[in-house]
Amino acid sequence: MAPSAATAKKLAIALDTDDLDQALDWAASVAGIVGIAKVGLQLFTACGPLAVEKLSDTGLEIFLDLKFHDIPTTVEKACRESSRLGVSYVTVHSSGGVAMVKAALNGLGQGATERGHHVPQLLGVTILTSAEQASESDLAQRISILLEAGANGLVCAATDLPFICSFAPTLTKVVPGIRRRFDDPDDQARTATPEIAVAAGADILVIGRPITSSSNPRQAALEISSAIEFA
Repeated sequence: MAPSAATAKKLAIALDTDDLDQALDWAASVAGIVGIAKVGLQLFTACGPLAVEKLSDTGLEIFLDLKFHDIPTTVEKACRESSRLGVSYVTVHSSGGVAMVKAALNGLGQGATERGHHVPQLLGVTILTSAEQASESDLAQRISILLEAGANGLVCAATDLPFICSFAPTLTKVVPGIRRRFDDPDDQARTATPEIAVAAGADILVIGRPITSSSNPRQAALEISSAIEFA
């Protein structure tokens, strides 16, 4: 049975490669199952805006995951250029502070208006999933920065969701580090299965190697989709 459109919007495939043809093949393999393509540092550094352009042509929404963290003016200009590309999501490190996050929001609005695009959603990275621990005090401090700046989304580990859902229930919660029970955690320290993450409050799951390292990426994507659709 084909996944629902609502389920596809909850899934992002992390296209971590320096080969644009490979990224496009992965995107094609999950067509109709996954709704979002995540372009991260490796692919964007190797291929630049062309990667966004070509992946946008597949019909997938684009999650530009470059985790900006710099002085406010630099981040504002980078976010302006990002939104000119027509992407749907952009990341910054929330630890950059309120002024930086506000600047990022301003840049996204400027670039989208100039090109006639919808304004991308800004996602503030809280604490990376490769970190062994994330204290509630650190999470509260970084989420407070996002709330004060006016951002409405974040990136977090699934293990942090209970606290985040109570502290800031209205924020969109994007969760990487997703692994099925038999998947290797790789370099992810705080992982969760798809169904556990969704049950805990995740809005979007980011899945990379469980799909892209599979001998059958489409089947792997279907298994993950089914796990959350029928959980």
